[in-house]
Amino acid sequence: MNVKLKVIGAGAIFFLTAGTLTAQQDTASVANIEEVVIVGFGQKKTVQELTGSTSTMTAKSIEDVPVASVDKMLQGRVTGVQVGAASGQPGGFANVRVRGVSSINGVTSPIYIVDGVRVASGDLTTANTTANILANMNPDDVESITVLKDAVSTAVYGADAGAGVIVITTKSGKKGKAKFNLSYNTGFNQQAVSNHKAFTGQEYKEYLRDMLNNGATNPNYTIEQIAGGAAGATYASIFSSPYSTDWQDIVRKDGYQQNADLSLSGGNDKFTYYASVNMFDQNSIIRNSFFKRLSYTTKLTYQATDKLKISSDFQISHGKTRTLPEGGGFANPILAQYFNRPTDRAKNPDGSWYWNPATARLSNNQFNPGYLLEKNYEQAGTLRAFANLNAEYKILDNLTYRFVFSPEYVSVEEDRYWNPIHGDGFNYGGFQRTSVNRYFNFNVQNILDYSKKFGMHNVGASLIQEAYKSDRKFLSATGITVGSPALETLSNFVVPYGYAGRKFINSRNGYAVTGHYDYDKLILVDGSYRRDILSQFMPGKKAGDFWSVGVGVDLARVNFLKQIDAISMLKFRGSYGKLGNQITANPYALFAYNLNYNDTAAAQYYNVDNPNLTWETVNPFNVGLDIGLWNDRIKLSAEYYSKKTNDLIYNVPLSPSQGGVIYNENAGTYTYGAMVDNVGTLVNRGFEFSVNADIFRGDFNWSIGGNLSTLKNEITELYGGTVNTGTTTLRVGEGVRTFYLRKWAGVDAANGDPLWYVNGVGGETTNDYNKAQQATQGSFLSTLFGGANTSLSYKGFSLDLLFTYGFGGKIYDDWSSYTWSDGQYTATYPGYGDVMGDYWTPTNTNVNNPKPLAGGNKRSNAASTRFLYDSDFIRLSNARLGYTFNGSFLNGSGLNSVQVYIMANNVWTHRFDDRLKFDPEVNVSGYTNLALPILKSYLFGVNLSF
Repeated sequence: MNVKLKVIGAGAIFFLTAGTLTAQQDTASVANIEEVVIVGFGQKKTVQELTGSTSTMTAKSIEDVPVASVDKMLQGRVTGVQVGAASGQPGGFANVRVRGVSSINGVTSPIYIVDGVRVASGDLTTANTTANILANMNPDDVESITVLKDAVSTAVYGADAGAGVIVITTKSGKKGKAKFNLSYNTGFNQQAVSNHKAFTGQEYKEYLRDMLNNGATNPNYTIEQIAGGAAGATYASIFSSPYSTDWQDIVRKDGYQQNADLSLSGGNDKFTYYASVNMFDQNSIIRNSFFKRLSYTTKLTYQATDKLKISSDFQISHGKTRTLPEGGGFANPILAQYFNRPTDRAKNPDGSWYWNPATARLSNNQFNPGYLLEKNYEQAGTLRAFANLNAEYKILDNLTYRFVFSPEYVSVEEDRYWNPIHGDGFNYGGFQRTSVNRYFNFNVQNILDYSKKFGMHNVGASLIQEAYKSDRKFLSATGITVGSPALETLSNFVVPYGYAGRKFINSRNGYAVTGHYDYDKLILVDGSYRRDILSQFMPGKKAGDFWSVGVGVDLARVNFLKQIDAISMLKFRGSYGKLGNQITANPYALFAYNLNYNDTAAAQYYNVDNPNLTWETVNPFNVGLDIGLWNDRIKLSAEYYSKKTNDLIYNVPLSPSQGGVIYNENAGTYTYGAMVDNVGTLVNRGFEFSVNADIFRGDFNWSIGGNLSTLKNEITELYGGTVNTGTTTLRVGEGVRTFYLRKWAGVDAANGDPLWYVNGVGGETTNDYNKAQQATQGSFLSTLFGGANTSLSYKGFSLDLLFTYGFGGKIYDDWSSYTWSDGQYTATYPGYGDVMGDYWTPTNTNVNNPKPLAGGNKRSNAASTRFLYDSDFIRLSNARLGYTFNGSFLNGSGLNSVQVYIMANNVWTHRFDDRLKFDPEVNVSGYTNLALPILKSYLFGVNLSF
């Protein structure tokens, strides 16, 4: 049998068909190649033996993708996976959801396994910065990414596999002479989609004029009269201003990007090696926002004896992320584009930045973002060191012992600096906060693998012991009043302002057994059992038991179907089991010291302990059909899944009689405590379909692929039945984070009043906001999503395209009460300039926005579906055109191959909701939050092999 080996996890190996790697294979050779997967801790199976649900991306499919981290490569490439970005921050965190959201308060992201062991993932910052630790990993080192989705694939990981498992395998050395690969690409970044316009100075004056003239006295002012003081001094200063500042131009620029990677690999029968060094630099379209990475990797394998093989994997990297304030802070440059008056000037005549020297602010109390982007910063530095030491000893021909020891060290250092001259730091005389998060994680595995073939019967089993410990320490210190403006370090601030520190130690011990049986790959049975013991639960609740069973039958191996050459696989499979969903909540009591009663300190409950708190458990059910035609030249797969989460964990508010309220006498505010409890159940269900086909093979190669997934997310039980939280609701029969809003009915053409539907659905309308009822208006989760790809090559030319899409989700503009205020805040905060030509006047009645009135128009800017948008989209996510020089053309050059290419990322996006002016994929939570826009990139690159 001809095979190609790729390692994908802890004992995980992928044998890829030659057709995957080289399209110019003849049919006979392809027929002799089997695709084999070992998922998890030593479960060795061919693809024909699989009963679980997995999806894999190879290095070819993610080659040169211009993103900072591997989690952002998944969108549209595999079934059942959605990727949402909180913002377009370079190096930022991507929220990956595998088959929906499996918790309302616990972990909703999958765990990541790199070369067989779990690694830290997600945003590990604690202050106002962001730093995705996965961005420290060099994507050019990745050999494959496999997503494990069902019980039989993930149960062996136990306590926290309920949200899925992503297995990343890094490249290894191959037997042969030393091979060098050098790759470099560079280009520029722009905003992926057009955004809201800002007012020009003239537009702002015209809108304010109409707003004033719509008042009860109907004064019919002209712009000149208002500039002369007819409407008061504030309006006079606005209308007499000669300026028309484009604040978007002040904060924006074209960003640049570059990536350089050098790798070396080779080896012989005894020893193989792989090493790489990488430099990555990505800049946003907002000034002073970037991510930089420097990484080094080495991977060695030594066959010490016929029985003993030793391998080591070492990775070290440093990342630096310069972030910007987001949300409602006046220092947010995205907010400043729409909140700053265009009639304020940005600079003084001498070119220095302008603000009122008396207030250190602009005319409407805002900051000058140009100065802040030059002087202030918020940044995170991440240092990650990872080692994986592996020894494998062959006890008997069919029995192997493996030992794995893997430490991981992560240090995240955050700095926030506010200058003392202008902005948030002015009232402090300067502000500096430094915090350090240190993580030290250990993973130890002992594994026994057994496999044996008895005639037509194949059996396999594994015994696994795994220990995992995470030691985290956090320290933070803040200083104000800068000593010397030339120094920005914490030691230069003369007044201590605050400090904090925490220490967390979590540990887990797991014991597992897995088994596999098949009869000539016709009848398949898999099973696993794992017990985990976690430190963070209370006594009596620390242990959890997890299991899975999978069955399958491949009818293509039945005698009468074997005679049909066209059918190479016709496999029905199914699985069921019980998984864990690890919590982030604390079951123990917390106390807060209250100093606000006659300045006397007293400890008061903030959280009440809950000795009965137990695991969130997930029961995934999966059935699937896999079809292979013409020696798997065409592959089709269809699946149905239902994933039920039991004992949902939620922070249940405490009553005052339980000590759950802390009153701050000075601020006049209350802080409400909570008890962490198990409150309900949640179900995710849906269908997944995929197809891959090689249309032509030869000098001209053409392959196509596509995938489609559906999702229905539904709460089926909940403590109290309903929990309303602002614009969203948790309630039985609805999905997680379902929007709960009054339904906008448009504008009354007769008088410009806002209208809402009385019952929240349709029919009768009202212009009284309080008479309109709230109703469920959809969830942020897309209900249909996927991707389509095609790859063409002719001799040296190649073209690859990837389209992604999503339908059924919602996005809410959570700052719309200010940016679409219809006069309530417009004189202070202008908002979106898109309103021009689309607001009610007596001669313009077929519009989307009400008549503007000073002080607002009957709460037209209050929360409603007016600011809720469909996130439906289709996007050309990646396009790559290349040419490869090799053969005689390179004779005498010392080069084996040279490839040049151009690439575009997120180059085209169609939004089906014409009102939506935000990126449809900024839907990590369903809110826009005035975040950095997602980028599109245009790159030129070259790959050299020698």
